[in-house]
Amino acid sequence: MQEKQSDLLEFAMQLAKEAAKLLIKAQKKAKIVKYKEGGDFALDADYASEKYIMGKIRKKYPHHDILTEETGHHHKKSDYLWIIDPLEGTLNYSHHLPIWAVNIGLFYRGKPCLGVIYAPVLKEVFHASKGKGTYLNGKRIHVNNETNIMKSFFGLSFSQQFPISRRLLRSLGCAGIELAYVACGRFGARIKLGGNDPYGYGAGSIIVTEAGGKITDMKGKPWNFKSNGALASNGKLHDNLLKILSKIS
Repeated sequence: MQEKQSDLLEFAMQLAKEAAKLLIKAQKKAKIVKYKEGGDFALDADYASEKYIMGKIRKKYPHHDILTEETGHHHKKSDYLWIIDPLEGTLNYSHHLPIWAVNIGLFYRGKPCLGVIYAPVLKEVFHASKGKGTYLNGKRIHVNNETNIMKSFFGLSFSQQFPISRRLLRSLGCAGIELAYVACGRFGARIKLGGNDPYGYGAGSIIVTEAGGKITDMKGKPWNFKSNGALASNGKLHDNLLKILSKIS
């Protein structure tokens, strides 16, 4: 049975706000409980937020499938798949930098139908649902109209090789927020040269596309949550960026 989209979105937005309250309360005493590759780690706060979000989804929509950053795939045979990053930007959060968020995305039959990215310290909540546009704090937003690469900012990791002046590159340590910044015109694009990140992009992909942007893999094929690499842009920069990126081995 197909759920009502407006009810799902309202639920996701409320859930992101509730999880953020939990995270803010836990921040001062948060402790590392797991080390990951590349110097990354997970905090007890990551797991607490994830447990809270999953519990609410299981209670409200017990038949839905869930994929989470910390504990993986919780299989259910369902047309609906929730993709959750309970605390994106853990390193920022642990150092009390404001650039972190709760990401909640929902896919229906393999395609994104809604996304919420809530950055509580920045007091910004981005949301989008299929066919309804993208909003920042209730006001509709759109990607920018920039066509000149040299006049744009790009979100990506500085560890990645990119043949454009570093003054144009910004690494915020939170892919979801960087995608949201593409959606509202602050960035021209967000680039992930390789690897898979459904947790950052699960919510962010529809936030970009509903704002008028475009998201593909590095070969220009439509992005999905299993894609290797991703390019999210305002659309107007997309083809030129793909040509530049194709030359990077």
